Amino acid sequence: MTSTPTSAGAVAGRVRDPRVALALLSLPSLLIAIDISVLGVALPRMSADLRPSPTELLWMNDIYGFMVGGTMVTMGAVGDRIGRRRLIVLCAAVFAIASAAAAFSTAPWMVIATRAVMGIAGAAIMPASMALIGQLFPDPKRRVSAMGVYMTCFLTGMAVAPLIGGVMLQYWWWGSVFLLGVPVMLLTLLAAPRLLPESATRIDVPLDLRSAALCLASILALVATLKWSVNGAPLWSTIGLGLLGLTLGFMFVRRQRTLEHPLVDLALLRMPGVSRAMWVLFLTALLMGGTSIFAAFYLQSALGLSPLKSALLMIPSTIAMIIAANAGPWLGHRLRPKYVVLGSLIVMAAGFVPYTLLPAGRSGIAIVVCGAVLTTAGIGAAFPFLMNDIISHAPQERAGSAASLAQTANEIGIATGLVVLGSLATVVYRSSLTATAGQAAGTWVDGFREAAARPDGFFLNQVRNAFVDAVHAVGYAGVGTMLIVLALLLIPERPHNRTP
Repeated sequence: MTSTPTSAGAVAGRVRDPRVALALLSLPSLLIAIDISVLGVALPRMSADLRPSPTELLWMNDIYGFMVGGTMVTMGAVGDRIGRRRLIVLCAAVFAIASAAAAFSTAPWMVIATRAVMGIAGAAIMPASMALIGQLFPDPKRRVSAMGVYMTCFLTGMAVAPLIGGVMLQYWWWGSVFLLGVPVMLLTLLAAPRLLPESATRIDVPLDLRSAALCLASILALVATLKWSVNGAPLWSTIGLGLLGLTLGFMFVRRQRTLEHPLVDLALLRMPGVSRAMWVLFLTALLMGGTSIFAAFYLQSALGLSPLKSALLMIPSTIAMIIAANAGPWLGHRLRPKYVVLGSLIVMAAGFVPYTLLPAGRSGIAIVVCGAVLTTAGIGAAFPFLMNDIISHAPQERAGSAASLAQTANEIGIATGLVVLGSLATVVYRSSLTATAGQAAGTWVDGFREAAARPDGFFLNQVRNAFVDAVHAVGYAGVGTMLIVLALLLIPERPHNRTP
């Protein structure tokens, strides 16, 4: 499975200052992160205006993430073939047009359609950007620092999205939150041809459309299964959709083994550096995706804090992650990267210990904030090294595919975490309630909702205590999973051939 690279290492153009190119690549990541989070702020007003059905509301909220997870592998392979700069320019234009269309939507189906297109464009831009970062910074230490800068921009977008959305909704209509993407993507569209190098290392390799369709359908079905199982969809339809996803995934993998030029080179996953980093990314994303919801419920439902106060209490964890994303690469210049990653993930593991100690009263606020700071700081410092491991171990002609696999592992890990840890918490919550209270409150969401409608505080105390027991179980699961992650990193790495 070889390819014919273009002349001069398949790179067209020269970059005067890689830092300027990095800044340009980071701008779309900032915007994509804002777009992921800002919809939650605008959704209540959108719902009042467009009046979607419950199913339409679910699709409006989830379609962006579905399309990112479902098309990222395919779009990474497209970038390897047609050129990563060309793909970024093309998708920046598509993202800008779709954003403008979403802003002026007059029906729920228009929001769903435009958000789907934005998800595909975002799925193309992220792995292409990371592959170009690997090309712009061939030195491993500088590349890790560049990954830290890229992640900082992404995290900053996630952090400021609620604030930006709130300000815009205060003075304009809900569609204004989508117009944020237009100027940023137009700037990318105009500046990328001048500031970014081109890289198309597999231009002679055709794209297998059947594999692309199988990949999209299987990931969409699996991610939808995970999300809908959390949202209480009918059991048999959820099981059927999951079996369909697994079947399509099996067909996809089997097809990749028979093609001369597969969409996903499975040999990448057998390379120790790549497979190990992928598993670590998947498991840490599973924990982060699965535990984030419990902190919000504890602060707002168990303690009765307003959403604004809860959001303000989570600011330290966001700041900690941003600082760690830059401090980790700085430490990597002075220590062996392996030690930095191990230390960072030990910090993340320590962050789940406070969840096992959480009390039911207001004294738990400091404990929740401490746990969030430690977990986010730990993954923030480790993430640039993990991405660098995947991109540096993969051959240059497959860098886009490798980056897309890493991002897909992240997306699926988050969705899986919501199901696995959510189900664990539900089982513990129900077992902790008394028989009478258990009949009245099937999940902690139902329990807190019913407690808010009852005049007495006895039922609320029962629900709160049972929920805290569930959080304790999630904390123990987090510590146990992190021990598995640390064991994976301590296993000696086997020598491997760089070009399988």
